Amino acid sequence: MEIMGLPLHPLVVHAVVVLVPLSALAGIVISAWTAARKRYGWLTVAFAAAAAASTFVAQEAGESFAATFARKTEAMETHINLGGTLLVWVIILFVGTAAVMLAQRLIDQQNPRGRVALIAGGVVTAISAVVSIVQVIRIGHSGSAAVWGG
Repeated sequence: MEIMGLPLHPLVVHAVVVLVPLSALAGIVISAWTAARKRYGWLTVAFAAAAAASTFVAQEAGESFAATFARKTEAMETHINLGGTLLVWVIILFVGTAAVMLAQRLIDQQNPRGRVALIAGGVVTAISAVVSIVQVIRIGHSGSAAVWGG
């Protein structure tokens, strides 16, 4: 997987590094703040979807890129193993933000289940947001160590 002769993985990783933390932080904000949820909620869901898509592409491109190496270093193996953990958390983040917005729709319709759904969606969003941010940092650090040493 290449773009103009450059491996796709290091290029698309930049989208992951921006979109995942942005979606995670925005997800926490919309879970806790009604005004932000009403104004930026669906935008947050869209960013979370883009984060999941870019994470998927980065993971696939990374696996393809790793296959080009005859011998993988311990640092590369660490990066590969950590990299395989992010996608599930980013998908859960997307689901959580979507649940928060659907819960807001129930609240707007005066449905008594809306508050419970909002709390549940907010908890899912908050947990997946924190784990996603931590994993992006860990994966990024291990990738840097694999390339530059350290």
